[in-house]
Amino acid sequence: MKKGLLITISTIAMISLIACAGSTGDQGAQGIQGIQGIPGIQGPAGPQGPAGPAGPQGPAGKDGAPGMAGATGATGSTGVSSGSSSSGVVVADVSGTSATISGAGFDSGESITLTAAGAIEIGTATANAGGAFSVTISVLGLPSGAHSLEANDALGVIVIGGATDLQAAP
Repeated sequence: MKKGLLITISTIAMISLIACAGSTGDQGAQGIQGIQGIPGIQGPAGPQGPAGPAGPQGPAGKDGAPGMAGATGATGSTGVSSGSSSSGVVVADVSGTSATISGAGFDSGESITLTAAGAIEIGTATANAGGAFSVTISVLGLPSGAHSLEANDALGVIVIGGATDLQAAP
């Protein structure tokens, strides 16, 4: 029986060799898609990117609540009365040997006495219906420099001769 088996195997081997020596056959059909594999592990984080441009300005906020009242100030001292009930303003515009003295804030028809340097009477005026006045006076005989100028109870400054730097100071 061993001989018969050997002959059978030899015959099959020869047939196989002859069959394999033939021409190539047609390509087979595409196989089906395989199943998806498991996901991989997460990689490390990347570097931080540059800052973006600034956004547009937001709308204005609402006004805040009113603040608390401030402390009451100290009572001022009583002023010296000059007999006049008004409190005006007085200014001087000096040009050469004359000065235009002007004032406002006086009572209509009020008599106004103009004094310089504390005691030198330099003129008088009468307030118009609006409480204002303007007079031109000579400054000859007045000492050079800056002096106080008074029109009843209103105070100002008059600068006589050579004091253009004082007149231009802010």
